[in-house]
Amino acid sequence: MTPVLLDCSPETQQAVCDDIVESLLDDVDWRETAVDSIRLAARLGLEVAMDAAQTSRGRLKRLAGRPAVFLAPDPRPERLQWAVAHEIGEWAAARVFDRLDLDPADAPTGQREQIAVLLAGAILLPRRTFLADAQRLGGRVPALKSIYTTASHELILNGLLRLRLLTLVSVFDHGRLMRRRGNGQLEPPPLLSLEREAQSRAHESGRGVTLKGRGVRVQAWPVHEPGWKRELLRTTPLDEDAVQEAA
Repeated sequence: MTPVLLDCSPETQQAVCDDIVESLLDDVDWRETAVDSIRLAARLGLEVAMDAAQTSRGRLKRLAGRPAVFLAPDPRPERLQWAVAHEIGEWAAARVFDRLDLDPADAPTGQREQIAVLLAGAILLPRRTFLADAQRLGGRVPALKSIYTTASHELILNGLLRLRLLTLVSVFDHGRLMRRRGNGQLEPPPLLSLEREAQSRAHESGRGVTLKGRGVRVQAWPVHEPGWKRELLRTTPLDEDAVQEAA
């Protein structure tokens, strides 16, 4: 279960993190839609250096009195982008606690990490543009990936949970369900037969699939590479009035 910051709801945490990120982007006059977290870190005054010896993907420490992000080499640029965005989140987490007028020492174990994760997602998928683009493009992950190039496909998929439309997102690796989340009040239900069919078609064809039936729309996108087959699913009601408050 996601830890809750005292009496602060997850929606409030997300909104505050979005506000903090918007302030950071404004502070450095960031005007591009896609956010390169490595360049952003430099503009914010954080040194970025590679450290092949470290075991973690990224870590924040001080170098000559200045905050610095140390990265382990990784062939996937999105992983490096996430690692730096996460460490910016660690650096900026104190601003979130300050905005909520809370002492970090009073937060439950792991809460600072949760805040850093929310800030990292808000950096790579800024609220000021992402939610409008996701709505305009019908939540199509490949189309959004062509805009938000520094974010991973899965981060974009999870970002769709922030829209007002009730949504389930699912991730399959080699045909096996690995992760499933929803933005409603209830736990995600078991897989629907229509979801399994959409995943199977995308898996076999290597092409995006949209199926409709039993009151839902299922969009499935393959993210395939040599030796690895992943499919991303988004399930939404056909009734576009089925909305909830966005974060």
